[in-house]
Amino acid sequence: MRGELFAEKSAIKASKDSISATIQSCYSAAQAALLVRLRSVDRAEDAMQDAVLKALQHWQHGGIPIQPVAWLVTSGLNSFRDHYRKDSRMDPLMETTADGLNLGDGIEQVLLAAENNPDDDVLRLIFMCCHPSLAVPNQLVLSLKMLMGFSLQEIAKALLIPVKTLEQRITRAKRKISVSGISFELPTTKLLPLRLDSVRQILYLIFNEGYHSVGEELINRQLCRQAILLARSLCRGFPEPENFGLLALMLFHDARANARVDDSGELITLDSQNRMLWKRSQINEADVLLQKALRNGRIGSYQLQAAIAGVHSLAASAAETDWHEIVGLYRRLLQQQSGPVIALNYAVALMMAERLQEAGRLLDSLQQDLQNYSPYYAALAKFHVLSGKDDKAAAALQKAASVTGSTQEKRHYQLQLAEIEKGSG
Repeated sequence: MRGELFAEKSAIKASKDSISATIQSCYSAAQAALLVRLRSVDRAEDAMQDAVLKALQHWQHGGIPIQPVAWLVTSGLNSFRDHYRKDSRMDPLMETTADGLNLGDGIEQVLLAAENNPDDDVLRLIFMCCHPSLAVPNQLVLSLKMLMGFSLQEIAKALLIPVKTLEQRITRAKRKISVSGISFELPTTKLLPLRLDSVRQILYLIFNEGYHSVGEELINRQLCRQAILLARSLCRGFPEPENFGLLALMLFHDARANARVDDSGELITLDSQNRMLWKRSQINEADVLLQKALRNGRIGSYQLQAAIAGVHSLAASAAETDWHEIVGLYRRLLQQQSGPVIALNYAVALMMAERLQEAGRLLDSLQQDLQNYSPYYAALAKFHVLSGKDDKAAAALQKAASVTGSTQEKRHYQLQLAEIEKGSG
């Protein structure tokens, strides 16, 4: 991602890829370190952008430094110092940094903290972006901008939102942070549960935007990887069962990503995927995290979703999937977190467990809420196929293809439709 920043035409492709990957993995830590020291969202963003541009120029020829986070932080601080010298209005800000260190002195301490203990600053940045006083859409776009450094054009493309609308959301979020005095600090124990809910929601929204991308690529792997990195930071800072559940859920899904698309770019459904392509080490890690979370006894929605993903991931084949267990897990999940999408997944589990009548009634009840949601019509098509009604299945697939925003999903539905029409002919 961050395509605008990475479009250096002079860069050799191989080194450009490694540089881009390094910057991406370091971005949130460096941005957070700059924010805590410059005490301004806008100035920290400007400093970080300058640092990334310098990295793209210098790392190509001089190689990636041993301490890339520290390199980005010191470059950003130097960039800020240069701007300060040209702008006397910054005098008050230059006197001290947020932690009392002068930008000209004690820089080694700043860099050591940024490189060796980035989690504290990253967690502060996550909690600031996901503050519950900010509207959820504003939390999401601010997180994509501040935590990952995506350009407005990239966010607009990922979320299918006009750039002008994004600018307004980010402006409102920054104004709210300034006016409300939202601090760049971790929440107190009393406020932690509410704040953690917001953080988990946004991190999983980011992961889902990557795993179910509506762009040209079905999976935006960089979004997924970054969401996982942030979830790991969250688990290290707050080893809560639901945080482990969230990370396990991401890892289970991401482990199957290589099998979701074939060599020609076509979508492959879970039951048809080559399980040899799944990352078994990642699945095993996710299972360990999930079992650790479940032992605590405080079972939340992310743990239940991870358990469902685990049943799929640990099955040796699609035929050996324990759909009855999945039905039970979805029933329990609906008790904690009701919603039409979860209910739709429950309906799919019911039909796969050969409980067609229950599935049909539930699908009928969801039609109004999910009338513009392509997976609903895909599930309806599956229901009609299992019921022996190919004509209704074809109509459902046509509707699914018409409402999806994904080019690959549209092709997938059209291929399914051709198979049905071929069988009927």
